[in-house]
Amino acid sequence: MNIPCACKPAFIITGFSFLKPELTNIQFQNLTLIASALILGAKFNLTEISRMWLKQKSISALSEFLSDSKFCTIEMQRLHLLNMRNTYKIVKGNFLIDDTMKHHTKFCKWIHGVQVLFDHALGTNLRATCIVFLYYSDGKSVKFPICHRIFYQKKSLMPWRRGKDIVHKTKNELAIEMLKWAIDNGFPKCTVLADSWFGVEPFIKGLKRLKLHYVIEIKANLNVNVACQKPKLTPKGRLCKHQFDSVNIVEFFTTVLAGHVCGLGADRDEGKQQKILYHTKIDGPVKSQSPNRAFFLSLHTILII
Repeated sequence: MNIPCACKPAFIITGFSFLKPELTNIQFQNLTLIASALILGAKFNLTEISRMWLKQKSISALSEFLSDSKFCTIEMQRLHLLNMRNTYKIVKGNFLIDDTMKHHTKFCKWIHGVQVLFDHALGTNLRATCIVFLYYSDGKSVKFPICHRIFYQKKSLMPWRRGKDIVHKTKNELAIEMLKWAIDNGFPKCTVLADSWFGVEPFIKGLKRLKLHYVIEIKANLNVNVACQKPKLTPKGRLCKHQFDSVNIVEFFTTVLAGHVCGLGADRDEGKQQKILYHTKIDGPVKSQSPNRAFFLSLHTILII
């Protein structure tokens, strides 16, 4: 990395000032110096700044700084959370849960946690780092990352990492951990939004424990258990242990619809069809005419299929 022979821009000093409580003077000076090198060296061009992060000299400088300076990532995330919460005076909004694959390239030889993962989007295995993110969005103009966690597979699936202290947690567990961490550090409770990867029972139970409202995408090919209209009997005439039928979730929610209709406008430029929502007056579902996806919101139950 080419360190420019120039004074560090004032906005960089001001922008990183919220980290000062947990950094020594040397750590703060080095951090702002690296940031200055990236920004000035890329001539304030966001694309060039992104490219510089992947250059080998930049990676070496950052890796050495983060390891040798005992830079505590979790503590820096906490200070970032408090800074953003106070800057935007956040009262309500949405928590966004998502995960992404950072591919292992020749420029990123040092990436922490590189492993062989199956990418459901590409339908193939690849060497990458899977990172689970927690974002905040007010639904309008404010959106920023709150924290992140690295997903590690079980050690049995990573033979080259034997002997290293790796704790395996599912993506659902990491998401709940981040949500609890954010709330414990003073971030207000928000509605949780997530895709179908998190539309599973353990994640829903975790959200209920945290008493969070949520809108979760679930797959339309799932089934739900509903009580039998007539008692089920064994061949000997006794009551069966399980008195329920397995019904497709789409079929189930079409039988309990009630309420008013809410329309979401179509976007002809992007080819998006209009979605019509049917909202129940009770703690029930909401259905739309979008056939490929389903969403579910507990506490104020909403389903979009």
